Amino acid sequence: MQRDESLEQQQERCRKAAVEHGFEIDPALEFSDAATSGTKRDREGLNALLKAAENGEFSTLYLYSLSRLARESVITMPLLKMVVHRYGIRVVCLSDSIDTANNGWELIASIYAVIHEQYIKDLAQAVLRGQEGAFQADFSVGDCCFGYTSEPLPGSENNRAGRNSRPRMVRVIHPEQAEIVLQVFRWFVKEQRSLGWIARKLNELGAPKDHRSSTADWHHALVRNLLRREKYIGRWPWGKMKNLRDPETGKVFQKERSENDPLNMVRELPNLRIVDDRTFELAQERLDENEDKYAPSRREGGQFNGSSSETNGRRAEPLLYGLVTCAACGSPFQSDGKRMRCRGGKRGTCEVVTSLKVPLANEKILEAIGSQIDSDDEWFELLYQALVASHREYQRQVPDAILALEREKQDVGRKIKRLLDQIEQGSTHEFLTARLEQREQELCEIDRKLASLHRKTRPETSSPNRDWLRQQLSQLKNVLGSSTPGANAILRQLIVGSIQLECVPVPLRKQYFFRGRFKISFRSVLSSVDEQSEPNVLDDSGVTLTVEFKEPDRVDGQRETAMKMHDEGHLIVEIAAVLRVSKARVTKLLDEGFGLRGEAKPDGRARRSNLQEKQRELPLYQKIADDVKRLCDEDVLLADIAETLGADRNTVTKAIKFWHTSRGLPIPDGRTRRKSLVRKQSTNDALRPGGN
Repeated sequence: MQRDESLEQQQERCRKAAVEHGFEIDPALEFSDAATSGTKRDREGLNALLKAAENGEFSTLYLYSLSRLARESVITMPLLKMVVHRYGIRVVCLSDSIDTANNGWELIASIYAVIHEQYIKDLAQAVLRGQEGAFQADFSVGDCCFGYTSEPLPGSENNRAGRNSRPRMVRVIHPEQAEIVLQVFRWFVKEQRSLGWIARKLNELGAPKDHRSSTADWHHALVRNLLRREKYIGRWPWGKMKNLRDPETGKVFQKERSENDPLNMVRELPNLRIVDDRTFELAQERLDENEDKYAPSRREGGQFNGSSSETNGRRAEPLLYGLVTCAACGSPFQSDGKRMRCRGGKRGTCEVVTSLKVPLANEKILEAIGSQIDSDDEWFELLYQALVASHREYQRQVPDAILALEREKQDVGRKIKRLLDQIEQGSTHEFLTARLEQREQELCEIDRKLASLHRKTRPETSSPNRDWLRQQLSQLKNVLGSSTPGANAILRQLIVGSIQLECVPVPLRKQYFFRGRFKISFRSVLSSVDEQSEPNVLDDSGVTLTVEFKEPDRVDGQRETAMKMHDEGHLIVEIAAVLRVSKARVTKLLDEGFGLRGEAKPDGRARRSNLQEKQRELPLYQKIADDVKRLCDEDVLLADIAETLGADRNTVTKAIKFWHTSRGLPIPDGRTRRKSLVRKQSTNDALRPGGN
């Protein structure tokens, strides 16, 4: 509730003090953190100030008060000493009369740092006492959950101190939200719906959520918490949890108070009842049954242990874990080990409800990356040139990196010494042991990095060649294709961003498949294959891969075969025989094939007339054409040829015509041929009655 003019007044005081010292403050070097607690170490304005100090952008720092730097002594003094001793900056605190140019400033600053820290603690106690009194008087203390709201109590501001006193707030039932609460209990108790089903239904209906909720949509945990809330039967707890703050970071976390703590209170407020006792009890019984059922599969905090790879078919470390997102809503894809689906679709906030087989997704992703690594020579050459450049830059920066790590090691060592001093002095603060363990781990990590850098600065270290790069890429493929825990980590490093899946309709079918897009850049590949490279010198250029997650489909294969044979000039009956389907099915497949091509299907009769073979089995006149020609050349009469070949004279005549036309020859005249023959009458004709 700090007034805006107060911040401006503090800055003006600093400007006047600088003028008195013969300086002028550059407006670009005025830093502030409005409406941000000074107990936090990570603040935007403070971080910018320290960065400017490190870069040597100013030589004197003016603070209205030491509390502006921080309100936690373990933050204030290290920051102050770092600015003064490491960066060589003079610090002047106006209201505290501190000037680091004077001797003894450390003692004065330490005292004021403790005073400012104690002020926050006293303020917290005063606020807590005020909230306790308001709760006991049945006023709202910001404890309204979903289903309730608060409204001012007219006239109550007259009894409050302060010039701008505001009226007290009282809790009331929110009609619309209360109806949703009742509906949730009805679904769960009477209709026996699952928590997931209720969450999806609420999302589909666009139901509002609790104002404290950190997610955009409902999920099963929110529904479970709603069903567990005793406030809906008029029992209002307060003070069950207490806030604690990590003194070194300022981050706040909660810890449960004991039942005997006087601040752990419960009040009965029957006027705020929404759900009847019986319905609430039945809901608790069903929730307890669910918890008992799955208790063996949960960890201490309530999260599922997860099933084993032997029972659900998933890898020890899922290859695509955390890498796949929905292109429609941006939600991650969640996997049960066998199939993955959009979390938004599962909760009812996204239209994408199609699932994807995990083995198919793994196979297609690895296939796309492997093809890129093995087949694209131009890409490989660009990658190699980038590797050489980044490797040289890394070797140039190694000495600076070693120096920076040595400084970081000294800083961590000093922090460990301070923690040990506090422990030896008898401090039993609950953070000390955990913080000491964290600092020791940081020190081990720094030593590991230093050892690695020292190894890589050996004289025999040389630039990588193309064979080495191909070998590393081959090893990268092998690691990705394995089921080792490192496969996901390598893939996460290799891919820029995420794999976005787009749901695409299957042509001519009431089905959908996924099309995935992801990017691999030179920077990400080099980071995966070579620790000595310096990928930060590279831009983020690379290649975007597109993958269609489709399994071979029998109908697609039939359609492709039918179209190929049709283009080659095969008859419909021949295509049907190969595919082992009916002629009508072939016609349907061809209609679909030409439709997908965007072409008009040729007329069947017109196509047939242009085919060399118009029937699957040759007609008799074509089969006997060669024999007919041979017998004709032997001057055999047509009637005798027909008798010999078991055909009639018309078929023989047609065979003669076919033999000549198929070779582009003129058809001989039968009468002319007959006149040239020695015997002009068939033997069979002579034996008939009336014959000569």
